[in-house]
Order: sequence, then structure tokens, then C-alpha cells
Amino acid sequence: MMLALVSMLCSGVWAAGPDAARLGRDLTPVGAERAGNRDGSIPPWRTDRMSDAEHLQWLDTIAQEEPLFRIDQHNLTRYQDDLSPGMLALFRRYPETFSIPVYRTHRTARQPEWTYENTAKNVADARLMPGGNEMEQAWAGIPFPIPGSPKEIMWNHQLRWKGVFLKLHLFESTVYDRERFTTLETMIETYVPYYDRKRGLALNGWRSAFYFSHILGPAKLAGGGLLIHESLKPIQQPRQSWVYLPGERRMRRSPVLGYDSPIFNSEGLRVADEIDVFNGALDRYEWTLLGKREMLIPYNNQKMRYNRCDDPSAMDNGHLKPYTMRFEKHRVWVVDAHLKEGEKHLYPRRTFYIDEDTWSIAAVDIYDRSGELWRTTLRFAAYYEAMPGVFSSLDAYHDLKAGAYFLQCSAGMDTAFYQEPPADGYFSPASIRQRLRR
Repeated sequence: MMLALVSMLCSGVWAAGPDAARLGRDLTPVGAERAGNRDGSIPPWRTDRMSDAEHLQWLDTIAQEEPLFRIDQHNLTRYQDDLSPGMLALFRRYPETFSIPVYRTHRTARQPEWTYENTAKNVADARLMPGGNEMEQAWAGIPFPIPGSPKEIMWNHQLRWKGVFLKLHLFESTVYDRERFTTLETMIETYVPYYDRKRGLALNGWRSAFYFSHILGPAKLAGGGLLIHESLKPIQQPRQSWVYLPGERRMRRSPVLGYDSPIFNSEGLRVADEIDVFNGALDRYEWTLLGKREMLIPYNNQKMRYNRCDDPSAMDNGHLKPYTMRFEKHRVWVVDAHLKEGEKHLYPRRTFYIDEDTWSIAAVDIYDRSGELWRTTLRFAAYYEAMPGVFSSLDAYHDLKAGAYFLQCSAGMDTAFYQEPPADGYFSPASIRQRLRR
């Protein structure tokens, strides 16, 4: 299938080189193209001209819209150039039930002004270590708004704006069919010291984020927890992780959780470096930038923000029911990853589609050792005014061969975003142990 890639030289994305002035001219403050596309199906980015009240009113209007049209097996040929191979595979695997509702495109992404200011400084100052696998220095913003390599794009995803400190009530469901699925209920807390607005260019240590997951249900697992200290230098200083076992009432240091380590809560449908769609070290793959393209991706799923994904009425065999989804046309960076000779990973090849307005991965296609499409992931993003910014409302990981999928979604209740960091030591193993023993 023709990818319909947009030439970077023609669009001017790289033609002028890393010039910070472009972020106030032809690029948005985070490096996306300000202009719309030729046929108007992608509008210009104009959210910098809106007040907070106007933006919220806009979001309310978006949530009330009806689809412009639906793509199904009868009209698929007409729209196939707007879809990823993984989306096309879902149509082939589930021809009677899978369809895509297409809505008008709205470029709602925005984030705090101070992150824009730091992003502009990063054009000249952000640096990767030799080899591109570790961060050397960056201000608290998007590190590479005018990227010069595929690894810089992948670091942009990992270090994109996700807020400072947040708490999320999540449901995680593994679905084999509508009558047979399992659900895990968790409370997630994440602090991102990379976005400490008071810090300077130095990275203040190797930790980029702290992540704590507390299991609330089912009863047989309730009380357990997982603590992760994420790394900006994953080769020199791999991430650290601990598990809390309720029966032992203590924190136990766990083996390094990364690459294709299995994740117990997804029954094999997701591996460690698929948390947040992709995370962690880049060193096992050869990375290639294929360019940019216009593509239909999940976007502005405002209605999905506070839906529980343990509801069988929203599930079909192999995929979410189409009425729950919203797709729009946006521009994405396309990055291909091929496993290096001699390296080991469950996934020999992955293709990532990264939204230009947020630097969040919107979709992933995963291939097996014979080169056949095996799995595909879709991220259903929405705007959260309390963050403020675009964040995942639901991630769906599909196994096309097994006919199963794994969902992770926000439950809405008890979800909160904070602009200030937690108290010192809040994410230490001792602190987590003390809180869980209460």
C-alpha cells in the first residue's frame, strides 16, 4: 500500500534547519506545522489565539458532533490510503463488525506557556549522548521540536508534556470475547521531575519519571503495588523497579523491567516497553524515519475520557465497538524500528505513527519474524483541561492472530492533575511501603 508520505523538504519541516524562530512562524510552539493541508481536511493550528474559556467551549462543541462518514468494508478501498496497515488488518480480520467513524478534524492540543518557552530554548540546547540512546541535557519542554533523527522523535514521545504530577484511576481489561474477559482495577500515581519548571538545563540526576501502580481489584490481587523509577540514561542507569507483596508487607526489588519483559496484567498481549505505547531504551533497534504522512488516527475522544473499559456493551469480538471511537485526519511522523542483528526482542519490527501536535504515539504496527503483521495498537487521546493538555483516555492493544485485545483506560473518578510536585521522598520504596501497610 502506498504510504502517501509527505516530503519533509517540500513541507519545509527540516529545510531551514534547527531555527528556534520557526516555532513562532511556520511551526507551532512544539514543532508541528501551523498550516493546514491543501484540501482543508486538516485545519491550521490556532489554539494559541483562544482563551481558556473559548477552548473549553470548543471542546464541548466537539463532544456533541456526529461523524462526517463511516468507513466499512463496502467503501474501504476509497479511504485505504488514509489508514495504517494495522487498521486495514482490523477490517480484514473483522469485516462484519469493524468500522471507523470519521469526524471533522480539530487541532485542540495546547500546553502551558512555560513549556513552550523551554521548548524554544531546547532547539539550541537539548542534547543526546553519542549514539542517541540517552539524554545529556534539556530544558523542561519538548527536547527536539525540530528533530534531526528518528531517535530524537522517539525521545520527544517519551518526554512529551504529560503534566507534572497526576493520579489516574484505571481499568485494564484483557478481552478474548465478550463473554470471557478479565479486568484489573488500579490507581496510578506519576510524577515527572523532567518537567520541574524551576530546574535549569541540567537534568538533575537520571530519573525522568516516578510511577506507582496500586492494585485495587480483583480481590485476589488487591493490595499489591509496583514502583518504577524511569531513566533518562537507560544504558548507564537502567530503570529501577520494586514490587509490594501484601502477604509479605514489604517492598522487594524486582529484576530490570524493560524491553520485552512480560506484563502479568495483560495475559501476554503487552510487554514492558509497550507501557505508554512505547517507553525505555532504544538501543536494540535500528531506527529509520520514513517521513510524515496524513492519516486517520483516534483523536479528541472527549466522550471516552471517563468511561470504564470493563463494560461488555462497549466491546466486540476483537475490537471496541465503533460507536465508542472517534477518528480524525492528522499529520503523523512515521518511524520504523528493525531489531538489530544479534539483539533479542519479541518484536522484530515495529512502525510508529507519532502525532505532530502532541508528540504522542497514536498508533503502532508490529510484525512477526516472517514479516507478517501480528499486532496493532491504537491510542484514543482526549484533551484534559486540568492537565492542561492531550492525554490518553484509552489504549487498545490488538493481537490480530489470537483475536484478542488488551484495554487500559481512565475510569474518571479519583483522576486528578497537580501543577506542583509531591513532597520529597513521596516515591521512595520506604514511603510506598508505609502507605500500603496502612
